[in-house]
Amino acid sequence: MSKQNNEILSGLNSSEFTQILNENTLMCLLNLKGKFVYISDPLCSLLGYQEKDLFNKNITLLKPTSVNKHQSKDWWTTIKETHHWHGYVNFLKQNGQERKLMSTVSLMESQENKEAYFLCVFKLLPLPKEVEEFVDNELCFKWFFVNSPIPKALFSLDTFQYIDVNNAWENFIGFNKREVVGQTPENLNIHNYFDTSFVENLKSKENHTHNLDNGIVFLKSSEKKRVILNYEKIVINGKAFLLEVINDITDRIKYQKELKSISKKSIEKKDAILKLAGLVGSDLNYVFEEITKLAANTMQTERVSIWEFDSKRKYISCKCAFNSKDEKYFNHIELKSHDYPKYFNSLFKNKIMKVDDVLEDKRTKNFADAYFKPYGIKSTLDVLIQGHYSPYGVLCFERLESTDEWTIEDEEFATSIASIISLAVESDKRKTAEIELIKSNEKLVSLNSELSKLKKELEQQNIYLRKEIDLVFNYEEMVYGSKSFSQVLTEVEHVAATNATVLLLGESGTGKELLARAVHNISPRKNKPLIKVNCAAIPKELIESELFGHKKGSFTGAINDKLGKFQLADGGTLFLDEIGELPLDMQPKLLRAIQESEVEQIGSTKTEKVDIRIIAATNRNLQKEVKEKNFREDLYFRLNVFPIIIPPLRERVEDIPILIEHFVNKFSKQYNKNVKYISEETKRNLQSYNWPGNIRELENLVERAVILSNDEKLVIPNFKSSSKESLISSTILSLDDVQRNHIKKVLKKCNYKIDGPEGAAKLLEMKPSTLRDRIKKLGIERPK
Repeated sequence: MSKQNNEILSGLNSSEFTQILNENTLMCLLNLKGKFVYISDPLCSLLGYQEKDLFNKNITLLKPTSVNKHQSKDWWTTIKETHHWHGYVNFLKQNGQERKLMSTVSLMESQENKEAYFLCVFKLLPLPKEVEEFVDNELCFKWFFVNSPIPKALFSLDTFQYIDVNNAWENFIGFNKREVVGQTPENLNIHNYFDTSFVENLKSKENHTHNLDNGIVFLKSSEKKRVILNYEKIVINGKAFLLEVINDITDRIKYQKELKSISKKSIEKKDAILKLAGLVGSDLNYVFEEITKLAANTMQTERVSIWEFDSKRKYISCKCAFNSKDEKYFNHIELKSHDYPKYFNSLFKNKIMKVDDVLEDKRTKNFADAYFKPYGIKSTLDVLIQGHYSPYGVLCFERLESTDEWTIEDEEFATSIASIISLAVESDKRKTAEIELIKSNEKLVSLNSELSKLKKELEQQNIYLRKEIDLVFNYEEMVYGSKSFSQVLTEVEHVAATNATVLLLGESGTGKELLARAVHNISPRKNKPLIKVNCAAIPKELIESELFGHKKGSFTGAINDKLGKFQLADGGTLFLDEIGELPLDMQPKLLRAIQESEVEQIGSTKTEKVDIRIIAATNRNLQKEVKEKNFREDLYFRLNVFPIIIPPLRERVEDIPILIEHFVNKFSKQYNKNVKYISEETKRNLQSYNWPGNIRELENLVERAVILSNDEKLVIPNFKSSSKESLISSTILSLDDVQRNHIKKVLKKCNYKIDGPEGAAKLLEMKPSTLRDRIKKLGIERPK
């Protein structure tokens, strides 16, 4: 016997059934579809089958046929309709022969799985000629009445008094046999169906049967039961009696009512969902109010609330709450979500949370004082409301009076309502975005004239940036021959590969901007912009806006947003020229921006990170300015990471001839001149001049002279000239050219010796290995 069969038989166990099992009778169990769920071994043997041949097969396989000639329906249909049966039935054996058995069929319910089964008990009949004798036998009455698991009673047809009742009847009604024999059902207040019409009905029917499909009987305890009463006139030992068979349908009717109630609630929930879904697209506050009110009434829940998370899910606030007691809406309750980790961790994990007792459940215990107790909440059903990218909030169904269990149907309804809320929120966001878009379009149309003006300003700014970018991506021309300036270029090359802040110190006109661009152009930032700020040329009240930018409306005249030089230089280099002229009150802000690598625009509350390299330049003595309190000491130390001192032109007089040649060539091309010669005396006078304006002064003098020249001779105003002239060569040297010429000059002087005390590396103040790499890079070869 299978484990499943054992469980079914155990669930059906009763005093009568135990007796049947102990006698090892012919029996089987059928489910409501007529399939065998248990077949006793004697029954299988009698019919010529093994258990596996019949298990889970329909009993129609045996072709059951009732022997009752007055029965119009087939045997199995009759059993399904009446739920009990007794009489003779023919079964078809496996060998094709028929076998007639006496059968009692009763409907029983398993206590284990609450499922109903038909219990069929069979008795092997004697030979056909002995059938009548068997019917009168007392043993037959025992099987069909006394041991039957179905409540049965036997009445006198004359007085309708109880003659006998079986054990099942006693257990069901509550009276014992001694109390009922000689009494009528009406005397005992069990039922009063034995009236005149009942007797006439019974006598008029040929088969002497009568059924009450929806009767009521009262138990000894006065409890009322719904039953089906079947009456049939039977003959025992030649005497006629009325047999009453009771089939309890109280639970069935109860379940039917519950099913009707569930069906009604399901229809109400479906109608509510359809109605609420139709609200999507309306005003969100109105939608929330309708959802909480209708959901509370549909679920018969006292309180329904909708909560929203903040952007970081640190807080959750009540957007709308409905209380059915006074039909008022509540909101503005705010809670810190991280104060209740057990509750929110469970909710985020499972998306839905049922709590039948909020004061005892470990997930909500610490929530009680802050929320549940003040509002009298006993149990809650909470569903996570999904947003487009992250959870929007929580939908809560809250009971104030009971701690009844939440059903699966409740969960499904709550989940559907949460989905509608999610759709309503997304619809509201789209609607808001559409309105904002329309407003933006209207604003754009009205600002066409302003945009035209801004376009012109942007074009000018673009021209500025293009010039800056062009300067960044093109190597500047450097002309020199002196050892002092060569050392400056060596320092430039060393620091360029780093992100260190560079401070260029030198007189006006010495080429500080040119060197700043050289540092940038050979650095890893060369593909990003080099942005210049002349701290001396910007009005004091505009310096902060120029450096850090501003927001529209942050001050008078701020008609548009503007990016500062720090933002424009992001990823590249910011050149702060004339840093010594920076107002004292701006120096702390500049120091903070440099140290923190972040800026805050005027009129904004947000800081913005920037990645820039700082190069500063000044013609002032900053150490002296610090002592005189004109320059902040902390800013000076922050800028003075890698100082480069640029020599004035009077200290590099050997560079003057080559500079003259460079400028003459430059301006001759610019002004379409053909200047080729300069007097030797003019050269000497130029080299002995003090040059307070340095290279810029020399450049301006040469430009003026080229403009004034009418022939091939260069005449410098206010400088004596002579008849002895020399040819001016057009020499334009790049940084690489300058280095190449200088290294060649030193190598030639050292007879191309690199190592040693008298080697070129010593004179150039470089490592021999570095010098060899530089020679290879610049393509310098020893003459053959």
